[in-house]
Amino acid sequence: MTEKEAEPAEDNKSVKNVAEYLEAVTESLKYEFGKFAFRGQGDVSHPISSTAARRLGYNKLGKDALSKFNDYNSDLISDAKLKGYDKKGNRILGDLELLAELQHNGAATALIDFTYSSLVALYFASVNDPDKDGVVYIINTLDFGKFQKIDSGKSEWKFKQYMKNGDAFLWVWEPSDLNNRIPKQHSLFILGKPEISSESIKNITIDADKKARILYELQKIHDVGGLTLFNDMIGFASENSCENPYYSEEYLLHMNKAKSMWVTDNLNVEEIMEYVEKALKINPISYEALNFGVELKHSLNDYPGVIEIGNRILEINPDNFKAHSLIGNATLEMEKELLRYEDNGSPSE
Repeated sequence: MTEKEAEPAEDNKSVKNVAEYLEAVTESLKYEFGKFAFRGQGDVSHPISSTAARRLGYNKLGKDALSKFNDYNSDLISDAKLKGYDKKGNRILGDLELLAELQHNGAATALIDFTYSSLVALYFASVNDPDKDGVVYIINTLDFGKFQKIDSGKSEWKFKQYMKNGDAFLWVWEPSDLNNRIPKQHSLFILGKPEISSESIKNITIDADKKARILYELQKIHDVGGLTLFNDMIGFASENSCENPYYSEEYLLHMNKAKSMWVTDNLNVEEIMEYVEKALKINPISYEALNFGVELKHSLNDYPGVIEIGNRILEINPDNFKAHSLIGNATLEMEKELLRYEDNGSPSE
């Protein structure tokens, strides 16, 4: 399945907050028995694919794509072993353990991440691609017609042995606690194919407009966030990289107040906007606050404000569809106001 063909199943549900999401998960699974795993993706249009498939452009490799995919992962393992990266303490890592360590450190591998925590999956669906609808996929790892668990007798196989039965079933691997992230993220891996068809897989769609609200609820209520899920030096450094925004305590005070009012449906939009504007004075390039602010300005029919904030968003992300749309709408409404003024000699009430 190509990226353009990747679509959620017809019975998918769309949610706007954590409570709706948990209700949708319960509703989707109430008639099923099994052990359920979840995968959160920031863009619902993307296929369920391994990072190695994305790195290689798997769908463009031609008829021998799978062979090239297998060779890539085998070479990755071999090269890592030559450099001694398969040694951890007094242990020699097997192929899968080495792939997990490589993926943990940012390498593109054949492993497809899933989690046994529905809230962790929701975090990943919400934190990535803020302008796109996200999705959480749900699989039943005890569906033995589709999945088989890698037990101790198979854990030392060479990589290519796991790829031989891809048309028959997929492997489920529950790794040992190789690093701090695995238990924190309730991680498991699926392998056996470079990509997994999303057809017939249960899924829940996450509204792009509500991702910021969901992330706030996850952190505030459930203690699910970047620093708790990536609780190591690499995660800490990544959370404090140049690409990630810095939020001072004063900024967070104002934004958390605004978001808490929004979450509790205290829809005094003018007051909420006041807190967002205070946050923007402290951090004028906050993508989070700008996106929140442009929505509030739109709901207040403050068309010059929509255009001003919208243009600031486009300076950061020129492809922000919502900003383009709201600016266009605001411009049209201002032109209508001007025509009414010219026709009537005074602004319309």
